Amino acid sequence: MKKLLCVFLTLSLCTAAFSGCASDEVQSTSEHTVSTLDDGAQVNDAFNTEVMTTLDGTTFLLGDHDNWFAQSEMGFGITNTEPVLAGLNNGEVGGSVISPYAVTLFYIPKDVSNKMMEAENLSEEEQEALSAELSNEIFFFTGVCRLPKNDKKAEEVYTEFTSIYSNVEKIATAFDSDYYLGYNDDYSSLVLTDEEKSNLNAIIEDRENFKNKIFIFPASEVPESNFAGSFTNFETTLLTGETVTQDVFADYDMTVVNVWATWCNPCISEMPELAQLDEALPENVNFISLCIDGSDDTAFTQEILDYCGVKYPVLMPSDSLRTNVIQYISSVPTTFFIDKEGNVIGNPVVGVPGKSGEINAAYLEEINARLELIR
Repeated sequence: MKKLLCVFLTLSLCTAAFSGCASDEVQSTSEHTVSTLDDGAQVNDAFNTEVMTTLDGTTFLLGDHDNWFAQSEMGFGITNTEPVLAGLNNGEVGGSVISPYAVTLFYIPKDVSNKMMEAENLSEEEQEALSAELSNEIFFFTGVCRLPKNDKKAEEVYTEFTSIYSNVEKIATAFDSDYYLGYNDDYSSLVLTDEEKSNLNAIIEDRENFKNKIFIFPASEVPESNFAGSFTNFETTLLTGETVTQDVFADYDMTVVNVWATWCNPCISEMPELAQLDEALPENVNFISLCIDGSDDTAFTQEILDYCGVKYPVLMPSDSLRTNVIQYISSVPTTFFIDKEGNVIGNPVVGVPGKSGEINAAYLEEINARLELIR
């Protein structure tokens, strides 16, 4: 319902939206080695959450550089160069992820941002109409796409990617995948101020530098976590302040628990559809979420929820949840299915289970499969 609005909010207000969504525990390797392609480009032999090397051979410590985005299952990461970072800081740049294949970056004129912010109180139909109207006023300036061999879903994403960008350049072939940079130059249809034109020109002129600062590594399989934690014994508070325990599960045959973070773009991008899913669930199924950094800035956490239309309860990260749950989670979003006693039913869903518009159906399929297990 508020998907476009929510994506604008999270990616224009928070530069941390393009910081990594994977934890150190499972997704990295302690050894950092690189290989050189025939054209001289450098690629990483494995994903490493401590140090990475970009295509032009620049090696940097991820812990000292907050403005990067990568997921191990995507097979590449981007670093936000100075013009892009400036756009993120002033709310003119946003982005979206088609996991695990592509990242798109777009320029949002201030006038469009203002209209989207004012759309919060519009009806669903009015928001859909406004989104369609404003979609032509957003400029997709660049993006990165990985096309693995013999992957039909990736081919569909690549087709969508090429429809967004008028120029598509292959930047590397490695790890049984082709990697592409997409970009657009002509923004003449946009109505921009002189300052906005200057900012957008700086981004476009810096494209070669942006390309060189991409880092490539072999994509991991989207993990199916063998969860070693437990929801059977915990105490915490909701974002709204009420105390809750594992008894929150007792009144339902199953509870869906979506674990997310305020800095995780894929987490937030799926939220508008999760809000719709919550309203469509059968009476014997409940939906709650756990925000692993929600207590760091509760006002910002609530702001994200409001703009994404979320009404379901949100758990805060207490000591018992950190000990029993959070430390065992390898990446976010991760979604659990819990029975009345707090037992995890089947494997969690790690990552977003589908493209935009397909997420609810994918979750409903998972929910129905697990309901069959407990009947």
